[in-house]
Amino acid sequence: MGAQILAGMGGVGKTQLAAQLVRHLVGRRRLHLLVWVTAASQDAIVARYAEAASVLGLTEVGVAPTDGATRLLAWLAHTDRRWLIVLDNLDNPADAAGWWPPMSATGRTLVTSRVREDLWGTDTRAVIPVGLFRPDEAIAYLRSAVVDPVNREGAAELAADLGYLPIALAQAAAYIRERHLSCASYRHEFADRHIRLRELLPDPTALPDEHAAQLDATWSLSIDAVDRLEPAGLATPILHLAALLDPHAIPIDLFTSAAALAHLTRVAASTETVTPNQVRRTLQHLHRYHLIALDLDAGLIRMHALVQRATRDRLDADRIHAAGSVAADALLDSWPDSERESDATAALRGNVTALHHHTDSLLHTSRIHPVLVRAGVSLGGAGLVAAAADYFRRLHQIASDHLGADHLDILMTRLETARWSGRAGDAAGAASAYAALLSDQLRVLGPDHPLTLVTRNNLAVWQGAAGDAIGAAGAFSELLADHVRLLGDDHSQTLTTRNNLAYQRGQAGDAVGAARAFAELLADFVRVLGPDHPKTLIARSNLARFHGMGGNVGAAIHGFTRLLPDVRRILGPDHPDTMATREHLAYFRIRAGDPSGAASALAKVLNDRMRILGPDHPHTLTNRLHLACCRGADGDPAGACTDLAELLQDQVRVLGPDHPDTLVTRREIARWQGHSGDTRKAVRDLREVFQDMLRVLGPHHTETASTRGEFTRLQAIAEDPTSVTDILADTQPDHVHVHDMPRKLKTQHSYGSGRRAPGAPG
Repeated sequence: MGAQILAGMGGVGKTQLAAQLVRHLVGRRRLHLLVWVTAASQDAIVARYAEAASVLGLTEVGVAPTDGATRLLAWLAHTDRRWLIVLDNLDNPADAAGWWPPMSATGRTLVTSRVREDLWGTDTRAVIPVGLFRPDEAIAYLRSAVVDPVNREGAAELAADLGYLPIALAQAAAYIRERHLSCASYRHEFADRHIRLRELLPDPTALPDEHAAQLDATWSLSIDAVDRLEPAGLATPILHLAALLDPHAIPIDLFTSAAALAHLTRVAASTETVTPNQVRRTLQHLHRYHLIALDLDAGLIRMHALVQRATRDRLDADRIHAAGSVAADALLDSWPDSERESDATAALRGNVTALHHHTDSLLHTSRIHPVLVRAGVSLGGAGLVAAAADYFRRLHQIASDHLGADHLDILMTRLETARWSGRAGDAAGAASAYAALLSDQLRVLGPDHPLTLVTRNNLAVWQGAAGDAIGAAGAFSELLADHVRLLGDDHSQTLTTRNNLAYQRGQAGDAVGAARAFAELLADFVRVLGPDHPKTLIARSNLARFHGMGGNVGAAIHGFTRLLPDVRRILGPDHPDTMATREHLAYFRIRAGDPSGAASALAKVLNDRMRILGPDHPHTLTNRLHLACCRGADGDPAGACTDLAELLQDQVRVLGPDHPDTLVTRREIARWQGHSGDTRKAVRDLREVFQDMLRVLGPHHTETASTRGEFTRLQAIAEDPTSVTDILADTQPDHVHVHDMPRKLKTQHSYGSGRRAPGAPG
């Protein structure tokens, strides 16, 4: 199917028609993928394509945007999924040259543009003109919208004055109704208020008869009218804020945040603090005058992009900077504490993107505004870890030009980039990035600066995650000595470092010693922080875990059974640590010989994770892995293979083919194939995944060691004469311990750090 182009001037409803099509397709479940592109430039198109490719798992961390965009277009050409690409406001067709989505039986491309339709002539692009009202339509609309027959006098002349533009006619009709004017009286007021909308379109001939000036005059009249309504003086500053945000979905709560209320009180020169109720009344006035559209059910307002542009054109640089700073503070005030993904957090991220675009460098001239960091962390918290890493990489590149390489905020963006790169599966890359960052922090900040200590902590965490638990334990031992020197024995960070040291020693093979260390540490956590502190709960979890890993499965089950009600009480039933505790308990029930009971427990955790995190969150995918392995352990290896094969497809799409979780699933598929009787195919598949693990994770990683052990075991069963000596000669790990399930149950155990105090969970 070729492209369809909705062509017409601004204000005729092209974007709304495109959005209506999206709602129609989504409502009828006829759409698997939507990529909505604000096509302001070729860079914007390429960047949005690359972001979509990252979310689909088509690219790995570090791929150039052009390569990511190319991969998306190639994927669109061959997928059997139904997709829609919307290129909204593509006003320069040359920006799409070389980046048009392919023709496809399962996909379609929709373009909205102000460019005249005769510029789009092509056999594969159908132009659908979206024009102005015809004169009779415009007159009929005004006569129906102006309720009082007496006030309809002059409707035909007013329709002509407004150029038959639907949005301008709607604005005028609302003004006439509210002010009880006639169409003729409105014409006289309108004639006095011509204000040009400069540079509305690249091609001025696309706006015949100075429609842009007429639009701006219409909005100017409406804004002044609302500003005179009680509470007076709030409409204009509210529109100044809204004009810098996402036109499609601005949360109403932004305007009642503490930052927004303080700003509105200042600019309105009110002797009393502006109240949320006054703001809501003003929004209702703006809605009636068609300056915004209120969606109270969704808690959102929408503001036509041309109204936004008209509003911004009335602001000088200083006022844009002031409004942008307030909008950023309001976004930060409105962000929920939970990382749980929702329509609200997605809308907040969209508004940060719009604000950053409209204010450009104003948000990070002397610093990076915290809301930009919060938006990136929100991406990662929603499970879009690769997208978060890319976000912070781009933020670092942009901000470095303004702040310089040694600025504290620039160092922080590097820390966040490393953090999310690790969570996206590149543990070795994260460790390398932290090592480079540490070198610069030692030079710029010194060895005892809190941020330097955070980086040392995180470097050791990812060093261990990359397979070097012994090296990580050594690093934590050195860090512990510095924390004792700087902070004292009982500081929470010192206790946290002891936690991480014990954890890595357990990972290195001394599970019994780790359990002993956690028992001592737990007593200190209780004494210093109290029994209900989250870090105390984590120490209890680690103690139970390493009891089990050291062979005392009964103690592990007892520990997690006692921990679960406390975690539920303190953190809540939907907290990630609560669900992780439930998963740990199920894991050790398998070790105790109860796979059926464990499977039932894991299924309940999975249902909760699907509800809270969604189907593509990494925790949800890992839960599916464990549940499938439970099915195999309960006597259904063929069913386990089926479930794992479905999981593998989703992991490749979401995480990528080289993510450690994806590799583990491939190993588990081969393992359960062997249990099903197809030993030779299992050996072949294990050989392939083992070689990929050597390449991606290295020879000493625990998952590589587990795969090596399974490979050797199954090959012996298959009596395959092929020797494994050549492959394994240089890969003997210091410690191999193959468990009954993949070694992925690590939530809560080790502390990493982001923009928090050293050692806070990362």
